[in-house]
Amino acid sequence: MTTGTHVLAGIVLASYLKLPVLPAAVGSIVPDVDLGKGLPFPPKRTLFNSHRGITHHPLIVILLFILSLTVKDFLNGEAGVLILSFTVGYGSHLILDALTPLGIPYKHKYYPRLSLKLFKTGKLGELFVILLLLTALIYQVKTGELDYSSFKLWK
Repeated sequence: MTTGTHVLAGIVLASYLKLPVLPAAVGSIVPDVDLGKGLPFPPKRTLFNSHRGITHHPLIVILLFILSLTVKDFLNGEAGVLILSFTVGYGSHLILDALTPLGIPYKHKYYPRLSLKLFKTGKLGELFVILLLLTALIYQVKTGELDYSSFKLWK
């Protein structure tokens, strides 16, 4: 999926869960930090030298979720909510990428991968996903679930 699709999904999901949307928007693009171009990667793909490697592993979402609960319960409730929102965005990225042919890793190696093979990035299927997300976004705006206050970091 493309960056815009990921951001849109993060915002829609965070709004649905009544979380601040900005951390989710950031979290929805962070897994693609591994998109470095021109790096001298060896020919064999591993979790640590390829796109959709370790940054796309579901374990990261679990660890972020545990971190958000820990921070919320023991340190700072508002900071925990921000981390939770970031986690929701991160998770939405992985869900969308799992719908594509390349999928995401789910074991300790690059392969095997979880892939539902429903949509190809940048193709007609992704346009369908975008239209669904836009429909959800419009609904959220019309019902008041998503408004200016959704973009505040603190209450």
